[in-house]
Amino acid sequence: MPGDPRSKKIFRLDLETVEMLPLVIWETDSEGNLLPGAAGGAFKRTAVAEVSKERELCVVDVLDTDPDLRNATRKALVGERTAFDLKLESRVFIVTMAPRRQDDGTIVGAFGIAIDATSERKAQETVSLRDQQIRRLFDTALDAVVTCDIESRIVVWNSGAERLFGWSSEEAVGLCLTDTIIPAEFVERHNAGMARFVDTGEGTVLGRRIEIEAQDRDGRRFPVELSISPILTSAGLSFSGFVREISDRRAAEQAIREGEERLGLALRAIDAGAWDYTLDAAGAVVNASVSDRMRSLIGDDADVPPPARSSIHLDDRPSVEESWKALLSDTVDVFVAEYRVGTGDRRDRWYRDHGQVFERWENGAPRRIAGVLTDISRQREIEEVLLATQKIEALGAVAGGFAHDLNNVLSAIQGHASLASLPASPADKIGESLDVIQTAVTRGRALTQNMMMLGRPTKIRRSSVDVDRVCRETVALVRPAVTKSITIKEEYAPGASRVLTDSNQLQQAILNLLVNARDAIDGEGCIEVGVSLISLELDGSPAIEIKVKDDGRGMPREVLGNATEAFFTTKGRRGNGLGLAMVRSFVTDSGGTLEIDSTPGQGTEVRLVLPAEVETSSGDGSDAARNLPKIERSDVRVLLAEDHPLLRPMLLEAMSIAGFQVKATASSEEALEVEVDWNATILVLDVNLPGATGDKVAEAIRARRGRDVPVIFITGNNEFEVPEWPAVELLRKPFGLADLMDLIDRGMRG
Repeated sequence: MPGDPRSKKIFRLDLETVEMLPLVIWETDSEGNLLPGAAGGAFKRTAVAEVSKERELCVVDVLDTDPDLRNATRKALVGERTAFDLKLESRVFIVTMAPRRQDDGTIVGAFGIAIDATSERKAQETVSLRDQQIRRLFDTALDAVVTCDIESRIVVWNSGAERLFGWSSEEAVGLCLTDTIIPAEFVERHNAGMARFVDTGEGTVLGRRIEIEAQDRDGRRFPVELSISPILTSAGLSFSGFVREISDRRAAEQAIREGEERLGLALRAIDAGAWDYTLDAAGAVVNASVSDRMRSLIGDDADVPPPARSSIHLDDRPSVEESWKALLSDTVDVFVAEYRVGTGDRRDRWYRDHGQVFERWENGAPRRIAGVLTDISRQREIEEVLLATQKIEALGAVAGGFAHDLNNVLSAIQGHASLASLPASPADKIGESLDVIQTAVTRGRALTQNMMMLGRPTKIRRSSVDVDRVCRETVALVRPAVTKSITIKEEYAPGASRVLTDSNQLQQAILNLLVNARDAIDGEGCIEVGVSLISLELDGSPAIEIKVKDDGRGMPREVLGNATEAFFTTKGRRGNGLGLAMVRSFVTDSGGTLEIDSTPGQGTEVRLVLPAEVETSSGDGSDAARNLPKIERSDVRVLLAEDHPLLRPMLLEAMSIAGFQVKATASSEEALEVEVDWNATILVLDVNLPGATGDKVAEAIRARRGRDVPVIFITGNNEFEVPEWPAVELLRKPFGLADLMDLIDRGMRG
């Protein structure tokens, strides 16, 4: 209570109390000399001083030597008060000196007090150092760092903010965010958010990254990425924000979107879908990203790699698996495959899959593969039509010569048949005429066989092929279609010239090369055809080289570069551009290579190099032939089914004369009825029988008999494919009777 003497306390600092405080008190006389009685806890000894028993240096020890203390003493003696910091060895003192007066105000000396502030100064230095480190950290940040108080006044503005917004730190600190970097249309929303945080402690933009628009000192607007965090300090609540301009990122994202849109338009234009697979180190797909068009093309199969797609045609699956397996190695970067996919309709769809490895694991296995699936069904249809047209053109090229040769053969047969039928013809002349007729038939058979081969399917059906024989027959086939001004030279090396390929496609390829060579020669010229055995440079393995060379016009470099591309032609309406393209496809499918050298004005040389067939056994097979079981033809029961009224009785008589037991039928129904009682040991069946085809008859008989009865199919149908059954042979019409008898003997030996 006021006036109560207990409400006031008079503090008296005695010597004992002074000794407990971290300070020193002293007095001087009017001359500035230290008076006895200086005291205070600042005289306390340090640990070193305790050991040495010496007092640590104190303020009063340097009262006469330290210039600042001496100057302060002089000022106090003339009536001035002075305060300053004094660093003394490891300690810092806050020194205050004032005049010492008598009751009448006369100055009789100086009074000094020095407070030991060592700990406080060290703490201030630490805080200052930390502040400097934080400022430097903010200044070195690539982002703009802006801190504001609860009233949106800027309190921290780093160098990144200076660069981004244009205000210096001195200019920005103290300004309001709404007057600087926040666009006018966002000010109301910002103020509402700050008020909501004050009321509820919640903020919709706090603690997460957002994208918003900001402005700089010149009013330029630009997108930024912003993250804001509230900070509670002794000075109150503040908000720290990290700001990053994202104009470049937005532009890059826009470019990506536009690129994806252009890619999508391009893929739609070519009716294609895109796929992107991420694989683990073992080659399994762990993530699949596919376009909508990709999924519309093949459905759920889009999510799995090509070998695992269940809708791929069984005939095409092995090639797809082989190409994908090569891609999973560390040597191949490109995957290319063409295959059919079942759609449930009558016709399958054709697709071309083209992929590229973009990333690999440490072991070399692909990690990411992306590609495009293209619907090429229409292209395939066009190719089939053009290929058929090309075959028709090839047939047309040789049809005239074929008709000429066939007429000669028929004329020889007719003439010598007439001579043999004359009553006055001697026996030896009749024999000569029959020999000529047999030779003419053999020639006619070769002509028709070669013509039929031109219409065979294009699918590769590998078998052991004598390249020399195919070349000779093809040259003989095309020779009548070549003018007499063009010479054809043939050169065949002695020795093995067999390859594993499709005989019909090989002949078609050679025919295409011969026709191209003929068309390249104007007037007189020469075509050279040769077959030789060579060794491949890569591994020394044997190969067969087929060469077709002409001395015609030749091709310039730009034409040669496109010569094997489909639909590329220099013949105008006379060509369709599939000749050399078909040759290249055939050679590739056969595991070989195609080489073309051409010089304008000098001619062209085309070389087909195919892997030679590797012999798997030694000898000529005579020992094996001698070890075959002997058969008695009289024990062989042949069921013959042939509907041709002239051919059936001739075959019946020929096989009977050869010693076989024969039952002849004219239809499939009759053959099945007769066989029940006949129990044939071998079947000789025409393919095109009334009622059912020969293969259906054989299948029914084998099913009834419960075993694989040997079958010989005879046919003039070029489209017939031999079933993949055991104990089956094919004999194409026209054929020699000796060939038929040999096949029956071989079939009975097993």
